Amino acid sequence: MDFIDRLKLFIKSKGLGQTKFEERVGFSRGYISKVKTSIGADKLSNIVEAFPDLNLDWLITGKGKMTSTPVQPAAVEQTTDTLEENSVKYKNKYLEILEENRILRLEIEKLRKEA
Repeated sequence: MDFIDRLKLFIKSKGLGQTKFEERVGFSRGYISKVKTSIGADKLSNIVEAFPDLNLDWLITGKGKMTSTPVQPAAVEQTTDTLEENSVKYKNKYLEILEENRILRLEIEKLRKEA
């Protein structure tokens, strides 16, 4: 299950449709349908503000439970800073994996031609 699948599962668990969810978090209509892999820290921040019980670690990595104990408003700002840092880390890791995948595909192609 990837990020977008977990987000859709969370939306469903809240008894909301995608459009209602998008309205609640301030996304444009149809935004979630256009997401391919992940979203930026600003969008995640909007989700956290609207749904403080969502476990971001679960949403981003799939680890842990879907929901957690709601955080206090003062902790949301700190969480947002951490979220931005983690978003950069996950993005860099994703790009690193994509590059590794590209290199492996080239190697496989090279081996196939030699065979």
